[in-house]
Amino acid sequence: MSKTLSVGMSTSKKLVVTAEDVKKFADLIHDHNPIHLDPEAAKKAGFPNCICHGMFAGSLFSGLMATEMPGPNTVYLSQNTRFIAPIIVGDEIEVHISLLKFRRDKGLMSLKTEVRKQDPVKGEVVCATGTAVCLNKNITFEGETPEWTANE
Repeated sequence: MSKTLSVGMSTSKKLVVTAEDVKKFADLIHDHNPIHLDPEAAKKAGFPNCICHGMFAGSLFSGLMATEMPGPNTVYLSQNTRFIAPIIVGDEIEVHISLLKFRRDKGLMSLKTEVRKQDPVKGEVVCATGTAVCLNKNITFEGETPEWTANE
């Protein structure tokens, strides 16, 4: 069954980042930087608690693309991400993607990607932002799209 998408459609998922999640990710990628695993080291570095690996947050886009939008059979082709604010263990984050443009003839999509959290003082904070390109030949596109240049 084909899913129909149009520019501007979006999806998101909320989750709480746990120390166990960060430890599993650290073990998987062999990055045991103490600021991710040792609360005292994180405090010495100026954080209130351990911080999440930036790429842990960035990797959550993949799951959202595979399960929600575009959906099953999506191939993740590229990602650029800028890390803006730390994600502290215990933070509830929202992983968000939205369709920026598509190439109907190729099944290609450009997505805006963001990870956000709520800060009691600052309100909503963007922790990571960027764009991703993915491919899914089972998608039907509706409406118009901004031009896709050769550089993308």
